[in-house]
Amino acid sequence: MVEQRKILFHLKSLLVNNFSSEVKDVILFGSRVSGNSRSDSDYDLLIILKEKPDWKTRKKISELCYDIDLKFDIITDPHILGEAELSSLRGSQPIFRKALSNGIHA
Repeated sequence: MVEQRKILFHLKSLLVNNFSSEVKDVILFGSRVSGNSRSDSDYDLLIILKEKPDWKTRKKISELCYDIDLKFDIITDPHILGEAELSSLRGSQPIFRKALSNGIHA
């Protein structure tokens, strides 16, 4: 659990350094949180930005997640949403609802 938090806070730090005040929240969810993970399980991440991200922002965030993958020898699976999208059809998907209620917030 300590390693997970370290990874989560490191990623949030990278995101804040690159996107300053745009980052609303970074949440770890899925098998890593529920306790069903294996050593090769990925790190499911919900990254919430204040505004809906454009393709350049998505690409940059994916690159930062890849840097985390290399640094910690893991695989991240980032899901990137704008804050307003949380109340849309996409944001109301069960995967995101569970992440918001059961995930570990950085």
